[in-house]
Amino acid sequence: MGVSYLIGGLLPMIPYFVTKDVTRALFVSIGITTAILILFGFIKNYVNVKTTRSGLIGAVQTLCVGAIAAGASYGVVYGIDHSNLH
Repeated sequence: MGVSYLIGGLLPMIPYFVTKDVTRALFVSIGITTAILILFGFIKNYVNVKTTRSGLIGAVQTLCVGAIAAGASYGVVYGIDHSNLH
């Protein structure tokens, strides 16, 4: 399971290793992350319930949770950056 987390965490970082344009790497990384979340969410539900509808629901749920986590992470970093803590 740890290897899965390692691989899943490395895939979105690949664009930063292959390009010097950080903005482009960011958008490619967002695309990769979105695709991975949709794929994993679909597979997770499809394997358990065996219907395409449940797979699509799982894809949307996983994508939403990932988006909320990304937003929360951004908010924490933004808050720290704009506070007197540093």
